[in-house]
Amino acid sequence: MPEPPMPHATEAPIPDCVTCGGCCAWSETWPVLIGDRDGEGIPEDLIDVDNQRMQSYGNRCTALEGKLGERVGCSVYHHRPLVCREFAAGSDDCLMVRRELRLDLPATITP
Repeated sequence: MPEPPMPHATEAPIPDCVTCGGCCAWSETWPVLIGDRDGEGIPEDLIDVDNQRMQSYGNRCTALEGKLGERVGCSVYHHRPLVCREFAAGSDDCLMVRRELRLDLPATITP
């Protein structure tokens, strides 16, 4: 099997999600559930059924565990909403959230 291409020197490093968590603490209205089956397997006490989104404590998703910028995890990772599955580490949205939350980029993963 061929090796994946090496990133170019000008490419930005990809942030390590496990040491960040910013996307899970960005907005009280995100993540939303999309469609009837999104969120299946997530305990009902973690879902804001009236607004079809995850419950939050302020801007922090109730499924987020740990400390932002150090070590985080998702208590419903295998059942997480579609928008969470599609949020890409290193994307423009990711980098914007990290800047706004003042989460530096020291911890990265190799693409």
